Amino acid sequence: MGVMNRGQVYGLWDYDAEAEDELCFREGDCMSVLRRDQQEGEQWWWARSGDREGYVPRNLLGLYLRIKPRQRSLA
Repeated sequence: MGVMNRGQVYGLWDYDAEAEDELCFREGDCMSVLRRDQQEGEQWWWARSGDREGYVPRNLLGLYLRIKPRQRSLA
């Protein structure tokens, strides 16, 4: 992931940064992956969102926006 879509990924859930070098994002935010470590099990990627850059947890990212189930009205 991150190589497809020209490196663009989407936040699948909200994430609040816990360190200075991490990037906050909200569900649906589009980011560009700038660097992925090739080590097995690496969980953090370096990404850009707007004019901000930082580490993002890759398990909260997806190639496509998260699809939510429709809620039916009981009318």
